Amino acid sequence: MTGIGLALAGASTGHAFAQQATAPQNEPVIKIGTQEFATWEEYLHSNAFQAYGLRCGLPPQDISAAGDVPGDCSLSSTTIKSQYNATGPTYQIPVVVHIIMNTSGQGAISDALVQSQIDILNEDFQAIAGTNGGNGTFSNFQFYLADRDPAGNPTNGITRSTNNTWFNDGGAYYNTLAWDTNRYLNFYTNQAGGALGYVPNLPQGGIVGSNVDRVVILWSTFGLNAPFGPPYNKGRTATHELGHYFGLYHPFQGACAPASNCYNNGDLICDTLPDQTSHFGCPLNANTCGDPDPITNYMEYTDDLCMEEFTPEQVNRMRCTIENWRPNLSRPPTGCAAASVTTRTMSPNFNTYTATNPVLGQPVTFTVNTSGFQFATIVGVSSSASKRLDNGYFALINVDSSILLNIGPLAGPNASTMQVVSNDPSMCGITIYTQAKLHNASGPFALTNAQDLRIGN
Repeated sequence: MTGIGLALAGASTGHAFAQQATAPQNEPVIKIGTQEFATWEEYLHSNAFQAYGLRCGLPPQDISAAGDVPGDCSLSSTTIKSQYNATGPTYQIPVVVHIIMNTSGQGAISDALVQSQIDILNEDFQAIAGTNGGNGTFSNFQFYLADRDPAGNPTNGITRSTNNTWFNDGGAYYNTLAWDTNRYLNFYTNQAGGALGYVPNLPQGGIVGSNVDRVVILWSTFGLNAPFGPPYNKGRTATHELGHYFGLYHPFQGACAPASNCYNNGDLICDTLPDQTSHFGCPLNANTCGDPDPITNYMEYTDDLCMEEFTPEQVNRMRCTIENWRPNLSRPPTGCAAASVTTRTMSPNFNTYTATNPVLGQPVTFTVNTSGFQFATIVGVSSSASKRLDNGYFALINVDSSILLNIGPLAGPNASTMQVVSNDPSMCGITIYTQAKLHNASGPFALTNAQDLRIGN
């Protein structure tokens, strides 16, 4: 093993940052220009959706607007500083997903689909190798479904409501459903006002801490292989909107803005090349400002499978934003206390096995003294035991429980190996019960002490 892991109604309009289509309210037929559509879904799957360029209906932004609060990542400027690099602290973000359905059941999303969306966010923000986000920039953000609600009660981080008005993105549902927006990232899934997704404003605009501070996603585009179908079914709508939630503009903000002042115009980022206009599909040869357009950027409008990166400076601005504008948002899961290793042994077991503390994203070193034996194997499982075997040794792990770790053979006399704990907050608080078995090519085996690894941070 290479690591430790476990496995139709009207719409609200005018959202400041929205992957949105605009249409009249409360009409059974959607009219976009001269064309009519029976449902939002029909429109969003049509060529007209792209032709009108409304995947994200962000109106023109005046980045020099009066009232901007000065700072390293304000509404009108970005200051890149090493303190905001991803080598800094890990930001662990508790997420609550509010699933809103109508009385016919439309909008229902399974727990598994919700978890798949959290997985996609971690793949994209952590640039995990081998995933669609693997070509991006590591941000050191981790997202996990909240394990405690605002009252401190255990939760799976998912709520469900049935309300036709709320499903159509009306009725100020957030005033009823919101969990403390200073301390939780609140997702809502519904019809998203005829949008693919939106946030009402950047955090620098003064929204933080109010109930309205939220990320709204069209329910059918939420999660991996979402029911909307291609090209918006790989969870990148949520990734895009989180970019806004953490202070990013679109790369085509300001069109072909002068490169000489790129931290104070356009999208306020210098390593996203200027882009005259938004792009749909995946036009790999797009060049509208004299250089290749950033069509693979998560903040573009391209297809989900075309999006694959935030740039280093976008990551720097997002980390600046959470530090200065969302300072109370990041915290580890309740179960993620300090990591620990507890030794258990029974005579005549050999007390020759050690392990270091298991910290998320960090290596654990396992060492076994195999003197008198040719090699050792280490097994980690989900439950402990204290069972005397026929040969007199004690099995201190229950091999009938889930096997989480299997290492070997390790040749001695001081066999050592290193495994990396998965950088997954959902593992916080889990204990892996481990024990080494000492072998010869033939003949009797022996057992060592046990090491119980509690994963923390």
